[in-house]
Amino acid sequence: MKQDGEAGRAGSLAAEKRCIMVVGPSGAGKSTLLKSLGLMDGQVKKTEALVYLDRAIDTPGEMLSVPRYYNAIILNSVRASLILFVIDAGRRTRLPARIALALKAPVLGVIAKTDAASPADLADAEAALKGAGVEDLVRVSAKSGEGLEELQRRLFSRSRPGTARRYSRQPRGFGPAHNGGEL
Repeated sequence: MKQDGEAGRAGSLAAEKRCIMVVGPSGAGKSTLLKSLGLMDGQVKKTEALVYLDRAIDTPGEMLSVPRYYNAIILNSVRASLILFVIDAGRRTRLPARIALALKAPVLGVIAKTDAASPADLADAEAALKGAGVEDLVRVSAKSGEGLEELQRRLFSRSRPGTARRYSRQPRGFGPAHNGGEL
């Protein structure tokens, strides 16, 4: 069926829009997080290239460690309605300064693997994300389940404290109205 005019173009763009994109260094737990949230099936393995799932985009960590690939992250962020910037709490991580500000969708920082991190590690991870331009943060552990409920609440919530500038509306194509109430 052919769609005409402005409505047809808007409908096809909305259909193309991916729900969330996960970005972070290698080994941060991006794919594991997607699996824990029910957005990825099968066994978690090293992501070698961009992976387009039904409601998510999984990125390889090398895209963040090689400046030549920053443009691929930025260009693909257009397809996302929300970006999860994931880092491992137990590893010192250097992130490109203020890169989150160049992304074309709201960004939520995720400090992963909190079950094995010290308070100093958590503070370092928080500082690394803030230096990358990420304002809103959540701590999670896919292993213990700690923080996953809070992350899901933030993914579905329209009101995100302290993030009015970056979260002026709920991400398109994501939330109970779009997927039968389940994540």
